[in-house]
Amino acid sequence: MPSLTMPAILLVTAWDDLDWAIADVSADDMLRQIDGTSCFAWTLAHVTFQVDSWINRRFQHLPLDPLLSSPRFGIGGDGGADDWPAIRDAISSVRDRLRPYLLSFDEAGLDLTLQYDGSYKPFRETGINLRIAIVQCAIHHVFHLGEIVAKRELIGYDTGAFPGAFGAALVGAHYQR
Repeated sequence: MPSLTMPAILLVTAWDDLDWAIADVSADDMLRQIDGTSCFAWTLAHVTFQVDSWINRRFQHLPLDPLLSSPRFGIGGDGGADDWPAIRDAISSVRDRLRPYLLSFDEAGLDLTLQYDGSYKPFRETGINLRIAIVQCAIHHVFHLGEIVAKRELIGYDTGAFPGAFGAALVGAHYQR
């Protein structure tokens, strides 16, 4: 069985940490905007849209998820969400379409660079490199993990120990919750 490259490990462990950070959050709190900021459901839709756009669409030539590709979940979106179960299903679908791809290449395969026509200026200048795209998606997830953990505390949830799996993966350590 193929093994995951380090960039893929970082992305998958970032997913694990995000999933753990919301595992005990109620459906109502997933949609709650705290002091006008983005709700948890919006944040997960937002980071997952990046994965879908940058990796699934560009490298796998798959169509974007119709829910997550709404401008609402892009940069500058309103931070709100209406249907957590639908968003959760869309996130699962995007990840399910990506997992086999993450297993399909080795380190050399990560060097693939394609022309880029999106809104991220550095990629428009250099092209979108698979290795960098995966790592930036993982970092984006962990950035927003910090936001979620801080907001958890504001609304009365335990903050937990984050980033757990991602932090361990960075140093090659085993992590168990």
